[in-house]
Amino acid sequence: MITGVIIHIENDLPVLVDLEEMPGADARMIRCSNVRTVDGKRPAFVHDKNSTFLFPLQMVRLIEVPATSDGTAVAVQEDEDRYPQSEPSPEVDAFDEDAEEDLLARIRQI
Repeated sequence: MITGVIIHIENDLPVLVDLEEMPGADARMIRCSNVRTVDGKRPAFVHDKNSTFLFPLQMVRLIEVPATSDGTAVAVQEDEDRYPQSEPSPEVDAFDEDAEEDLLARIRQI
């Protein structure tokens, strides 16, 4: 069970849910339970807090899995092994800092 997952639904506020498992590449629905708003309240569409909900992926803009959720460290670790992230080069960091300083200087002149 993955707890504390935030599902961002199109044209609606995000909801906090518990997932049994992450949806696969061929999934069309997300199966979840314990649906609540981000501040912990019951959304208007939830009549029984013990129900299981199916959200079609067509309505989901984003699935946010916080690193502090139970069981997510394993899922995140698997993705990191599959898609290793490269370290940014020092030239790119120096360029970004110069661009930020130039932007801040122009803002201060206004």
